[in-house]
Amino acid sequence: MKKQILVIDDEELITKSLVLALEKSGYEVLVAKRCDEATAMAEAVDFDLIISDIRMPGIDGIETVRKILDVMMKRGVKQVPRIFMTGYADPQAEIDAKTLKPKAYILKPFDLIQFLEEVKKALGA
Repeated sequence: MKKQILVIDDEELITKSLVLALEKSGYEVLVAKRCDEATAMAEAVDFDLIISDIRMPGIDGIETVRKILDVMMKRGVKQVPRIFMTGYADPQAEIDAKTLKPKAYILKPFDLIQFLEEVKKALGA
């Protein structure tokens, strides 16, 4: 069974690139652009990995991931590894994100090969 990855990002070009790369690597990918979409998906899907942008309109990626983890925990789902990515070098956002113990914190733009290596590591592959 393919590993299921949730990608949360409001930038269409980024999500298209990530989906293409992840699917070519053998993963099943679901995409959410906002917190409400992502938490609704978490009600029904047991993700193997969450990849989230930090800066998004409305609720940011850090709070979105918190809400997803809470939804999944209420459903009895184990802790899910997560990767944060951002196009802004914001030290406070990095500190806030690291409270959720991500497997990686990646600055955009990034090398896709290195990104896929981080995904493999996060999934324990």
